[in-house]
Amino acid sequence: MLEAFIVTIWIEYNGKMYMKEADSLTRNCKAAVEQLTNKFHKSPMKLVAVKCDTAQTYKDRKEYFNDKR
Repeated sequence: MLEAFIVTIWIEYNGKMYMKEADSLTRNCKAAVEQLTNKFHKSPMKLVAVKCDTAQTYKDRKEYFNDKR
């Protein structure tokens, strides 16, 4: 069974860290990471990290960080 992933990225810009969830789902995490790496390669923003979550791990992480557990 193919599973969809929610991609979260962390970007550094002007000495500040930003986090953003991608606007769409992907089924291929590796391809999404490669695409993001290429996109930010020549950008003034530095791609710090990329995380691919399943719907369940995304929900669990959100609950953990929002003190719902």
